Amino acid sequence: MNSQYLVDLDQHIREWLHTLDETIPQLIAQMHTSTKKDRFDLVTNVDQTIQEQFETFLAQHYPEHQLFAEEKSNDNVDARHGHTWMMDPIDGTMNLVKQQEDYCVILAYFVDGEPMLSYIYDYPHRHLYHAMKGQGAFKDGKTLKSPEVLPLQDAILSFGAQFVDNETLRDLFEASFSHRIIGSCGLDSIRVITGQFGAHFNTNPKPWDIAAQFLFAQELGLKMTSLTGDILDFTKAGPFIISNPGCHEAVLEVLQRNGGYEKR
Repeated sequence: MNSQYLVDLDQHIREWLHTLDETIPQLIAQMHTSTKKDRFDLVTNVDQTIQEQFETFLAQHYPEHQLFAEEKSNDNVDARHGHTWMMDPIDGTMNLVKQQEDYCVILAYFVDGEPMLSYIYDYPHRHLYHAMKGQGAFKDGKTLKSPEVLPLQDAILSFGAQFVDNETLRDLFEASFSHRIIGSCGLDSIRVITGQFGAHFNTNPKPWDIAAQFLFAQELGLKMTSLTGDILDFTKAGPFIISNPGCHEAVLEVLQRNGGYEKR
């Protein structure tokens, strides 16, 4: 890929993301909520409108690009070939609805299955994290350093405790320094990316929940795998971990101990 094309595209996407600074408050002021699978699976006009606006942006400026996203059917998207954007228009919708805090926009750009650009926009705090292949990762335009190597006993772990069996939960608590959960896969991952957390794992993420994390992990020397240590398919996702290299194997060992982490 032409490097200048990537630089120009990155600039254009960051400009589009900042248009949300005006859009989101207007949408929240008129926010209405509905459910999908159950009462905990929420969707709002904020999610839907942001995604629609990005679709329009792509159609106007990059019609050859395709969108694989949460609030649409992706049956006709061949994400492994060509120019593909993965999007979660609001990651942490429950937080948006209940708190108006701790949510973000996730965007990731792949070319023939290779991550090239990634964005996690922490809108409530106006912090934009982005990464460019071969150029590093950034917070508000300032270069992020790779986190210091962190052993498990010194690491804060981030995960949904309700999805882990009691024995594994006890072992994780005993092996690590502490436990936190923000409730947004993107923002929990950002804490790993910036070195605040040792690892974040999610037992049932969707592709758009983890799409941006691939490139951040590559650029910063983090580990990102399935919960059995295997390579992840970015089009299917599934149980995943993003981790400081110093505690990745130790966390996986605890998760696979005594027959695995899943509740039986």
